[in-house]
Amino acid sequence: MKVELTPDAAQWVEAELDAGRFPTAEDAVRYAVNHAKISRLRAEIEAAEAEGGSFTSDEVRSFVFDHLDHVVSQSGH
Repeated sequence: MKVELTPDAAQWVEAELDAGRFPTAEDAVRYAVNHAKISRLRAEIEAAEAEGGSFTSDEVRSFVFDHLDHVVSQSGH
């Protein structure tokens, strides 16, 4: 899949590369996508908690792994 970045997104990627935070543009974009996934997951957990839900640590761990596709292990950050 090829994706065309907006000028703002492309500028962010270039700045991150110039600062040495990522070795490639693909790594920077992967990081941004993973960050968006994590943010969405946090929002879902907070919404469920606000509705009065209570979760065991095993339930939370299972939910995270099911919804993030092991983002943390793949991102390298």
